[in-house]
Amino acid sequence: MYRSALQKMSRFFTNLFAGGASLSMMGIFVIILFNSVRRYTIGKSIVWGEELPVLIAIYGFMFGAAYAYMQDRHIRFAILVGFLPRTFTEKLYMLVDLLTVGIGGLMAWSGWQFVLKRGGMEASGLIGVAKDLRDVTGWDWTIWLGHYYPYHTAMILGGVMLSIAAVLKLLQRGIDKAWIIEESGTRPVDG
Repeated sequence: MYRSALQKMSRFFTNLFAGGASLSMMGIFVIILFNSVRRYTIGKSIVWGEELPVLIAIYGFMFGAAYAYMQDRHIRFAILVGFLPRTFTEKLYMLVDLLTVGIGGLMAWSGWQFVLKRGGMEASGLIGVAKDLRDVTGWDWTIWLGHYYPYHTAMILGGVMLSIAAVLKLLQRGIDKAWIIEESGTRPVDG
């Protein structure tokens, strides 16, 4: 029961993280393509087309890091782990998951502090467009698009997503280990 619920939840977050990374990369591609075509056809590029892809890439990286963690394809020293007994490796991976939950939390907190200190700064390539958008629509809230708030928030989101991914992997490893023990009726052997 818990195992199938956890699998569904893991599948949902894996798809969410993959979708976020994909949309970020697609957005970057479209903006750069549009800006490049414009630059080479009429000789002008859009000011925000230079800065916005970099900021979107940060979101893409954060989604991609959480997706990689969900897939267990993150960076690790597999050559060293390969020499360890399987039971020790399983415990080591669970410890890494637990530490990653804390690291994700620290990353989110650090991002929050960063937003508080630097989020109000104007993004030089975006502030003009944000002001124009505000003037055209009459919506005062659109001015935040010209500040770094929404772009620095990527670090908060990345920390939260990394923590979610690590918690899900930790639970999955724990449930999988308990399920193997329950199925066999014995403790797993090193191998």
